[in-house]
Amino acid sequence: MPSRGAPAPNRQALPSNATFVPLGSTVRAFGRKGSRMGHHIENLDEMAHNDSREEAKHRREEKKKKSKKARVASQKEEGGKSGESKGEEKAGGGVDDDIGPREDEFGNPLLPESTAVRAKMMMVVASLERSFASIRGGEATPELFDAVRVSAYGEVVPLSSVGQVVIEDPQRATISCYDPTVAGDVREAVRDMPGMNLNPYVEEGGSGVVVVPIPRASEETRKEMVKELARQAENGKQRIRNIRRKANDVVNKGKQGKLDGISKDDAFRVGKEVDTVTEEVLAVLKDIVERKQRSVMED
Repeated sequence: MPSRGAPAPNRQALPSNATFVPLGSTVRAFGRKGSRMGHHIENLDEMAHNDSREEAKHRREEKKKKSKKARVASQKEEGGKSGESKGEEKAGGGVDDDIGPREDEFGNPLLPESTAVRAKMMMVVASLERSFASIRGGEATPELFDAVRVSAYGEVVPLSSVGQVVIEDPQRATISCYDPTVAGDVREAVRDMPGMNLNPYVEEGGSGVVVVPIPRASEETRKEMVKELARQAENGKQRIRNIRRKANDVVNKGKQGKLDGISKDDAFRVGKEVDTVTEEVLAVLKDIVERKQRSVMED
């Protein structure tokens, strides 16, 4: 405590509008500036989250691109191993044997679905069955002309779109053209049917009717047809087995634990489903071929 005769300590003068605040009390000193600062911090936080989301999305897209490139490279490698697969594609009518997506939208691996595998295999069977329609036995049927394409009106169209086929008797068919002016084009298309050796002609009088004499196939010819059916069926089997192989390529990776997020139990289950579907489809194909062979040999 200063002595009575000592000078007073030097104190800084306070402005006249100064406000005195009791000790222990708090003051909301920021006001509007503090509110703006809070909003600014929230915006920064939101921007940081957006950047994180964009970065994660970018990583997923990059992963998908790499996976796609790997798939394309793998397909090119498989396509260059031999020319056998090209022959198989012809046997299957050009049906694509891809078994569907092997990755989800985030690039995670997927096992093939048995329903998709079956659908692809049945497309091969349906294609073969359509090709069998042009192979006849003792009697002609309208399906004999299903594969005929006619060059008319500047384009190639199915025969059914320009005329109606009627089987008059086992050795004679007629095609009534909707437009008589295309009768000559229809005659040429039927004449050029591969392996048939037909000699159609257009009726006189401008009726637009094409007459198709159908010679009876000899027993020797029909036996050759049966052999051809067997060859086509074998090509179809190879095509179906190729679809199974592609599916099992993915399944086997799952069995070996090489697919993230795929359990070995699931892989074994899907593998059994694929094998079951394959046997079922091969049985369907066998039944179709045997029925067609019997039809060819019937008188």
